[in-house]
Amino acid sequence: MAQIWNDDDGERWAADADRRDRVLTSVGETLLTAAGLRPGEQVLDVGCGCGATTLLAAAQVAPGGAVIGIDVSAPMLRVACARQESGGPANARFVHADAQTHPLPGPFDVAISRFGTMFFTDPVRAFTTIGGGLRPGGRLVLATWQPPGVNPWLTLPGEAIGRHATAPVDLRDRSMFTQSDPVVVEPLLTRAGFRDVRLEGVRVPLHVGSDVADAAGYLAATGPVRAQLAAVPETGRNAALADLRAALAGHAEADGVCLEAAIWIVTASR
Repeated sequence: MAQIWNDDDGERWAADADRRDRVLTSVGETLLTAAGLRPGEQVLDVGCGCGATTLLAAAQVAPGGAVIGIDVSAPMLRVACARQESGGPANARFVHADAQTHPLPGPFDVAISRFGTMFFTDPVRAFTTIGGGLRPGGRLVLATWQPPGVNPWLTLPGEAIGRHATAPVDLRDRSMFTQSDPVVVEPLLTRAGFRDVRLEGVRVPLHVGSDVADAAGYLAATGPVRAQLAAVPETGRNAALADLRAALAGHAEADGVCLEAAIWIVTASR
C-alpha cells in the first residue's frame, strides 16, 4: 500500500487535493464533531493525506494543543506541508511514516482518521501501535465507509455504467471497504486493546460537481468508478458515461450535484 500511495494513486490525489477535500467536507466536519476536540489537546491524525483534517483539528485545539498528521504518501504530504506554509496553523506538523510500525511521539489525547485506516496490511498491529500512543482513556475517532451497496454515490454510477459492462464489478473487495462491517471492526479494535467500541451510521451529502458534466468527470476519476468503467468495452464507454450523466441529472440543483454517502463514525477508548 505504501508503494501505491507513493505512485500513481498518491500523485492523483495530490493533483486534485482541493477538489477531493471539498467533496469530503461533510465527512471531515462529522468526524471532528464526534471527536469533540478541546484547546490544549494533543491529537494524532492517522492517514492524514493532504492534511485537511490535520489543519482543521489544529485550529480547534489551539491554544496549547498540537496535531501530528502521519501518512505513507510523500506526494500527499507535500500538499499538506504547502497548505500549512500558505497560512495554516503553526501547531500542526506532518510525519512521513507508516502508522503500523512508526514509534509514535505521544501520549496523545485523541487519534482521528478520515478514511485513513482501511488500508493497513496488519490492522491489529496498526491499531495496537496507535493505542500505545494514546494516554490511558484516550479517544479513538474514525470515519470509515459503510458497504458500497448502501452508498448512493456508488450505486448510482454502478447502475448506470453496469448496463454496459461485460461482467459485474464487486466493490466490496476493494481495500477502502475493509472496515465497512461492524462484525469486523468491533473485534479488531478490541483485540488491539480498545474498549467501548461503537459504530454510528451517518449519512452525509457529497457535493460531487458544479453541474452534471463536472460531477460525471469527478466520479469517473474515483477509484471505484474507474474500476466499473474498466469492465466496459472501450466501444461502449461513451454510452456508459452518457447514461451516468443522465442519472446524475436527477440530482442536479442550483448549487451543483449532490449524492448521499453512508459512513460509520467509529469511537473507542484506550
